Amino acid sequence: MNKLLSELLKATAIASTLAIGSFAGVSGAAAAPNMTTTVAVASAQATGLPDNTWWGVPNGVTEAGYNLYVPGYQFGCNGDQRHKGLDIGAPTGTNIHAWGSGQVVGTGYDAGGYHRWIQVYFPSIDMTMTMGHLLDGSQLPVGRTFEEGDVWAQVGTTADGLTFSHVHYRASHGNWGASPIGPCDDVDPFVVWSSLGLPA
Repeated sequence: MNKLLSELLKATAIASTLAIGSFAGVSGAAAAPNMTTTVAVASAQATGLPDNTWWGVPNGVTEAGYNLYVPGYQFGCNGDQRHKGLDIGAPTGTNIHAWGSGQVVGTGYDAGGYHRWIQVYFPSIDMTMTMGHLLDGSQLPVGRTFEEGDVWAQVGTTADGLTFSHVHYRASHGNWGASPIGPCDDVDPFVVWSSLGLPA
């Protein structure tokens, strides 16, 4: 029964991703044939996370998957026009909850892409994740430790020039901290989720 439920969740999430409105002016249906990975799907009902949490965001919705091809996208690797992260949409001010235990290793503001961002490090799996498009002042300070379920930050605002309010997850191996993850230092955020032992 659990396996059947898991498969149904996966199918529903993938179908809803293809039906979602537009991302950077490209409809989900038009972009679907260019996807090289399926959108990460997870139950998110893990211990410590609020009910109805999707990727740490209560009632969050997948808006753009990892490695989605977007013509004109400027933040890929060496000119590759692929979305090197995972976008989870939610209203401005929605809390973003930690997936596991770790430490904040970087924060900042990047006018060109991430806007307000926070970078967290999970020592148990030696992986780093940056979250962008955050509400001003909501992120934890550098050096702060956290446990699964703690609030990392809050979803930012379209006043930053975004077409919809969302958090952008960008994952990588290792610990950088001084700046957002570089254009070629990326892995599917689901690798972090899975490595932390969260249910799929």
